[in-house]
Amino acid sequence: MVQIHNVNPRIKWDGKMISVTLPKENGEMMEAKWNSTVTFVIRVREAGAAEWSFGFETPITGCTFVDLKPDTEYEVQVTSKNSTGEGEPVYAKIRTNPEGGSENIIPFRKR
Repeated sequence: MVQIHNVNPRIKWDGKMISVTLPKENGEMMEAKWNSTVTFVIRVREAGAAEWSFGFETPITGCTFVDLKPDTEYEVQVTSKNSTGEGEPVYAKIRTNPEGGSENIIPFRKR
């Protein structure tokens, strides 16, 4: 078995094309590319706060959050977006653990 050192998977998105590069056991790299027609806009806020975060857009269909306050409830808003605009938002609530992490992976519904 070939050991792969210092080679991490890479995901790139230029706003239209997604490129994923993965290391193979023989030391070579495997790459897949595709055009994304649907993306997701994710916003987060502490539960009850008036304002949502600025948010970010991604073609990836799930996410985890880091650097959140410990033992705090958050609200997550996800909208799908395509060439006709953003769809209706979907909401979820998560609670961070005492260390500030969340075991919740937020899956996004397809539009």
